[in-house]
Amino acid sequence: MRIRAVAVLLATVFRRSQHQLIAMLVALATLFTGSYACADELVTLNSRPGVSLSMLIWKPLLSPPETVVLLIPGGDGDIGLGLQNGIAKAKDPYLFSEKREALLRGKVAVAVIDRPSDQEDMTQEFRTSPKHLEDMQAVVQELQRRYPGARLVLMAHSRGTVSAGQILQHLGDKFSAAVLFSGLYRASGPGAPAAAAGPGLSRLDWTQLKVPVLLVHHTKDSCPLAPFAAAASTHVAMIVIKGSADASSVSGCGNPASNHWLAGKENAAGRVAFNWLSGRAWKSVVQ
Repeated sequence: MRIRAVAVLLATVFRRSQHQLIAMLVALATLFTGSYACADELVTLNSRPGVSLSMLIWKPLLSPPETVVLLIPGGDGDIGLGLQNGIAKAKDPYLFSEKREALLRGKVAVAVIDRPSDQEDMTQEFRTSPKHLEDMQAVVQELQRRYPGARLVLMAHSRGTVSAGQILQHLGDKFSAAVLFSGLYRASGPGAPAAAAGPGLSRLDWTQLKVPVLLVHHTKDSCPLAPFAAAASTHVAMIVIKGSADASSVSGCGNPASNHWLAGKENAAGRVAFNWLSGRAWKSVVQ
């Protein structure tokens, strides 16, 4: 009888230890991701015959997502997703890669795409091609398969907004809303690098879009393809980010420390954007 009592006692302690360990792990996950616990998953799709595309998904641990954000990075789109010691990581930075708390919310998952395997650089030309649209269809279908019933929200940054323009025109019915950060609203001029050359969003007829769109733009964005005046001329709902001008050492389109990357304003921009997405009161100006 004593042996049985000891066994029962040990089992009770073990169960309690298990519960405490699980609670501690969840607390740690929450600690390292701001206010919400999430887990990363690296997914590789066959987006076209002979072509693969990787996608990093930040997904909530405690409840299934009700909203799924598809985040399209800018630049060449080659963020280098892969596994390092079993952990999914990106080789290069992208908007919000170091500020996940700007997007993490309860019941929200975020999917970040990498370049497809047949492209070294996601140029403007590629981003407006049928191949890219086919890739995006595969991504959307996978997200719908994983999270049936969840609403899809499109987010894009810099050259990624060129992709978003195509998606909104051809796959807009799949999304409930879109948020464009530091969009390329001006066409490139003569002599522009081939990768960056193109019309950007300058030819997009915003009045024909069937999806609510929010722009987020810094008044002193120093990227030549993303002047604030061009963003304002769209007459689309906008969050205006105010602040000092870039130092000459960080100006341009590709520097994460620049206004084009909303440096230092990421959390505020994300918070206001989610207020807009949720139908709550939102500030049109972030200081």
